[in-house]
Amino acid sequence: MTNAAQDAWPELTDMLAAAPTAQVLPGGSSEDLDSLGLTERSFLGALVAHTGGVTVDHGWLRLLGGPGSGLASVVDANDRSSGFCVVAFDVLGGVFALDGGALGAGDGSVHYFAPDSLEWEDLEIPHSQFLAAMLSDAIGQFSEPFRWNGWREEVAALTLDRGMSLYPPLFTAEGKDPERSSRRDVPMTELVGDRWPVG
Repeated sequence: MTNAAQDAWPELTDMLAAAPTAQVLPGGSSEDLDSLGLTERSFLGALVAHTGGVTVDHGWLRLLGGPGSGLASVVDANDRSSGFCVVAFDVLGGVFALDGGALGAGDGSVHYFAPDSLEWEDLEIPHSQFLAAMLSDAIGQFSEPFRWNGWREEVAALTLDRGMSLYPPLFTAEGKDPERSSRRDVPMTELVGDRWPVG
């Protein structure tokens, strides 16, 4: 257990309280930190120890934390041998992960598996900066190309283990405009396949 001067949770609590659309999910455990190579000095470690995850922007983004909420935990969604660490999903099946060597330089920067390209994109920021950005209005700017009229109500109605499937898919030429796509409420496993557990 870290001491109060080292613990990132107080600062993260302030950030979460200031985020207008963030909802902290119950749960969390410090028992898994060693297996993940984390401490509570990091924001990711604090999320695992003190929360069951966080939803942002009406559930569009699901930040992973510890066990207990029905959302996959950081432990559930990761295998240390994989060379990256999944830290979040979005409602369309996009995946955010820290690069541990499998995605590029191994510098821990956040990468995004984009549903419109089906490729990993380097966001070139550390997890702390990613978290601060996603808890601000940056999430809206980042996701704007993927949204449609009425998305808030549709996404807010989803449970944590479900996402939104668009047809035609975003990665096709016909699917570039989500406003013209049909939408289905589907299990998140249908969107991400068997690459990562999601619930």
